[in-house]
Amino acid sequence: MKAFRAALWWLSFLAVGVCLQALVPGLDVLAVGLIILLQERDYRNLVWLLPLFVLVQEGMGTRPFGAVIVWYAATIVLFRIGRWLFQVENFVFVFLLSACLGAAYYGVTWLMAPLQNLTFNVEDTLDKSLVQALFMPFAWRLLVAARGWNAPPAEE
Repeated sequence: MKAFRAALWWLSFLAVGVCLQALVPGLDVLAVGLIILLQERDYRNLVWLLPLFVLVQEGMGTRPFGAVIVWYAATIVLFRIGRWLFQVENFVFVFLLSACLGAAYYGVTWLMAPLQNLTFNVEDTLDKSLVQALFMPFAWRLLVAARGWNAPPAEE
């Protein structure tokens, strides 16, 4: 029953995330879910959700082909590095991580543009990076509250 409830929650998150991304071009709502999965160390759900997130992003065409994989890899690497320095459930950690991910968003777009023979629009990419960085901490706070994260993972 617990696995069904978790799957239902994540599928609902996915549906809402896709709708929000349709409203705000360039925003990756699903990256917040990835951060929550990493914070909870929920590797069982990460195994099926990460490929699903990549397929959904690639299918929606929110980023050039292959950039989503690099973006999520950067998210995981930055999270793992930050885990050594900070307590991951802390808002300050998520705020600093989102700032780093805003820079990573810019970097991934800059890196992938010439590889895919696309023009790189500096202003547009800066705007999208800023929106991504500002969105993440507040979405994280809202999602953590929605998940009822007051109990330690062992008690859930």
